[in-house]
Amino acid sequence: MADVTHNGQRSDTEALFRLDGRVAIVTGGSGLLAEQHALALTDAGASVVLADLRIERSQTLVARLEAGGRRALACECDVSQPDSWQRLLARTLETFGRIDVLVNNAAWTMQTPTASYAAGVADFPLEDWQKILDVNLTGTFLGCQTIGRHLIAQGSGAIINIASLYGVVSPNHRMYPGTGIHQPVAYGVSKGAVINLTRFLATAWGDTGVRVNCITPGGVENQHQPLFRERFAQLNPMGRMAQPDELRGALLYLASAASQYCTGHNLVVDGGWTVW
Repeated sequence: MADVTHNGQRSDTEALFRLDGRVAIVTGGSGLLAEQHALALTDAGASVVLADLRIERSQTLVARLEAGGRRALACECDVSQPDSWQRLLARTLETFGRIDVLVNNAAWTMQTPTASYAAGVADFPLEDWQKILDVNLTGTFLGCQTIGRHLIAQGSGAIINIASLYGVVSPNHRMYPGTGIHQPVAYGVSKGAVINLTRFLATAWGDTGVRVNCITPGGVENQHQPLFRERFAQLNPMGRMAQPDELRGALLYLASAASQYCTGHNLVVDGGWTVW
């Protein structure tokens, strides 16, 4: 079929990336990447539910989205609690009537560290280990389980888990001294497990119409101090960190029919870090 645009009609290829009438849930709705995820999805025509414990920040983002003519909703959700996921599911269906996409984006990070996030492996408290795994891994599993059950019954849907560069490779520990930035053992372990969870679910649900993929971002700019940015640039083939909006294309691809024969994939967006 022709891939051209006539009389204002979208081409067949462009239409693959549209999400008109679809509904997406994005957890970690107050985090660094949530706004970019929401813009990518709503620009393609989807309605978006931003879920987070910090409901006020999500509400502010929803107000900005709605001011731009987008449909959005803020919901409180503790991703580590099954009952909270059930309430999120019910509220989304009550408001929008359907769910088509889940983006498991919630995580403990440097922006929301645990009390001993900076502790080394030998001294890392079990309490912090458990907190990080509860959100990064168990929260992702519960989201896949709760929303996935609905998508399976529906016969279609896309789940996108947000992993990390440090789920693929170990941190370069020499990069961090003097920068005030830390990568605790529980973070990398949890994100590596998220990637394998994605593969497991992709094979378990491959014939249900539900696709499960993940995105591995690699070093996203967030007002990092100059020393860290300099060290990062030296280790990255593209010589810089990613801008937050540079993940939009990857997310839209995996959320839409453009990736309809893609499941179990870890889409690495890291400026080439992992090929060196």
